[in-house]
Amino acid sequence: MQCSEPGAIREEEIVAYLAGEKVRPAVVQHLARCQYCSARLATYRQMERELTSKLYRLDCPSNQVLGEYQLGFLDPKEVLRVQKHLEICKFCSAEVATLAQFLANDLVLAERPSVARSKPSLNHHIQQEAGRVVEQLSSHILSEVRRIVATLVPSQPASLALRGEEALWPRNYVAEDVSVSIQVEQGTHRNDSVQLIGFVSRKDTDLGALQGIAVQLVSPAKHEYVQYIDELGNFIFSSIMPATYTLEMQFPESVIVIEQLAVVLDQ
Repeated sequence: MQCSEPGAIREEEIVAYLAGEKVRPAVVQHLARCQYCSARLATYRQMERELTSKLYRLDCPSNQVLGEYQLGFLDPKEVLRVQKHLEICKFCSAEVATLAQFLANDLVLAERPSVARSKPSLNHHIQQEAGRVVEQLSSHILSEVRRIVATLVPSQPASLALRGEEALWPRNYVAEDVSVSIQVEQGTHRNDSVQLIGFVSRKDTDLGALQGIAVQLVSPAKHEYVQYIDELGNFIFSSIMPATYTLEMQFPESVIVIEQLAVVLDQ
């Protein structure tokens, strides 16, 4: 796969766009129509996310500590430490506020009296009941969502396919009004790995409206990998092992499924 307009934009302009800087309108237009350059942008974005994930919120308490703080199970010294952190960290403050709202709205937990710190054994019981409620809600939501299996669209004339000349990639799939194009290339981190690059579009829908939709890749061993569609309709799994996967895209009203996706390089 090559750039549709070689020389139309420079590498530093892609980096500037990724950083949120102002770029020429031609750069935005080119990234929207050139699958190769938009895939490069997705690769850079993935690298940025991986680096950010290693540095992000290094000094923050864990989710478990924040949960125990809200439930009242921490000792006074730990409570003071968390409170001081909450004064300066908007992220943890938001997590605690969300947890407080969840606990206030949960019927199972709301009906229970407050738990004294001297009875930490009840913490496990409350967490079990809260987990059960969340699981029930999740099951109900999933039961209301349609699963649509995508269909592979032949990319070359049948005569070429009969002669064995059909390339594995890219592959194009359709599921009602959703189109998905998938490309597999050599992995960026390990020689024995591959990267899967996808482009998603939807009829009569701006690409930006698809941003944030979760894309899940499930291996035969039930290992799960999750990425998200960006503002240009791209997603990328940068370092996965060749295997046959199931790919799912979690739209609000449906789940688009690509079954038996053999992720291997062209020979």
